[in-house]
Amino acid sequence: MTRLLAGFRDLLVPPGCLICRADTESAVPGPGAGNPRPAGICAACWDAFSSLPEARCAVCGRPFQTGLEGHWVCANCLISPPAFDQATAGGLFSGSLRLAIHAFKYERVFGLAKPLAGFMAERLALPFYPPEADLILPVPLHRRRLRQRGFNQALLLARALYAPWHERLHPDLLRRIRWTEPQINLTGDDRRRNVRRAFAVPRPEKVEGRRVLLVDDVFTTGATVNECARVLKRAGAESVLVLTLARVP
Repeated sequence: MTRLLAGFRDLLVPPGCLICRADTESAVPGPGAGNPRPAGICAACWDAFSSLPEARCAVCGRPFQTGLEGHWVCANCLISPPAFDQATAGGLFSGSLRLAIHAFKYERVFGLAKPLAGFMAERLALPFYPPEADLILPVPLHRRRLRQRGFNQALLLARALYAPWHERLHPDLLRRIRWTEPQINLTGDDRRRNVRRAFAVPRPEKVEGRRVLLVDDVFTTGATVNECARVLKRAGAESVLVLTLARVP
């Protein structure tokens, strides 16, 4: 009955784009089913999603300003290597992808989880997709933040993207034990200080000797994922990969 009523509703008021709310006729199969544009997102928004350029740091994924061929490492990673082994993202945090993340994270448009995961899957390769990792861990929220928001966007993304490997997803192996200010309000060193000693691995034997894949929504300075990786390496993790939906250019 619920599906029948929803069908009548959509006939009377066609569903709009989940991002811009414009009318859309994008009710087509999702990524991997013969059409790269998923249902619920208009062509204008989908086509405006920005992928990472080929010319980027082989460690942190930072885009280079000029085109380069081969594997290069940025100055920041050479001077101060991060705790994680490699990081990448589905696209750039700009344009309609930025709007989509805002709608997903702050406006609770949960219908974007699968389309965004599909966008990532189409642009990723080994070791990120399919995942060459023993454990897939979403970056955790503090319990107070989780109560306020009601969900962890990193967990929703990880579930949608890695559904075929759901047995590797363990949201309880990394915990946020200290309340921190939202990173969006901070820059540079303040971000690093804000997350210092904010995470813990309650059962280090579960990560010891394992390859870990961290999942989050946005990579800005990398302070949060770097602190997570530092804690995981201290607990004995063999390697730590970082995957985000988007990264700041």
